[in-house]
Amino acid sequence: MPRDIRDLLHTQDYTQAMDLRGTPIGDQCVCGCEVFIMLGAFTKGELTFYFLDAECAGCGSLVTLSTPMDYEEDCE
Repeated sequence: MPRDIRDLLHTQDYTQAMDLRGTPIGDQCVCGCEVFIMLGAFTKGELTFYFLDAECAGCGSLVTLSTPMDYEEDCE
């Protein structure tokens, strides 16, 4: 089990990775993983923004993350 996040990042197996960017993925990757490696920023302990391009922590696929707007039924 990795003891440090850097250990996880350097042991990724990319043999099953795909480029799934374009359509937001929702809550999980096609492999079933719900954890993503992403870039974001915090202000006073609150996530204030994040980049939509990310990597699945399970299979290494490149994905487009969802935003709250993707879950709204009545977007105007």
